[in-house]
Amino acid sequence: MTHERRQDRSENPCLAGDLYLRAVAQRTGLEHLTLATHEGLLLAGAGDKDLGNRVAAVAPLYVEEPASLRAGLIDELTDGQPMQVWRVTVRDRPFYLIGFGTLTDMSEEVQDAFDRIFARPTPRAAN
Repeated sequence: MTHERRQDRSENPCLAGDLYLRAVAQRTGLEHLTLATHEGLLLAGAGDKDLGNRVAAVAPLYVEEPASLRAGLIDELTDGQPMQVWRVTVRDRPFYLIGFGTLTDMSEEVQDAFDRIFARPTPRAAN
């Protein structure tokens, strides 16, 4: 029996982000996905949350100042798997989507999904 991602939904943006990233990880074959803020905080993730927090913390340095990272740190975090980082924008702010495992291209659909998941709620009209 196949499990449809659309059955796993949430009104909570962070939980919705987790559910979405879990579906992306399964579809792409990535072992782990983390959506991190520019400041190094975990926003959403697929996989172990402790690992997600560590990955989120090093993502800004990995992208902006890779030479400042201790040699071998990324290999330790990813257990030797390749690490990829994609820049995404959420509410006009830069974020990093970090994945490790099989090298893959991330589709534009991912940015569109984050735009939907983390969009500002629309005000409800008064009756």
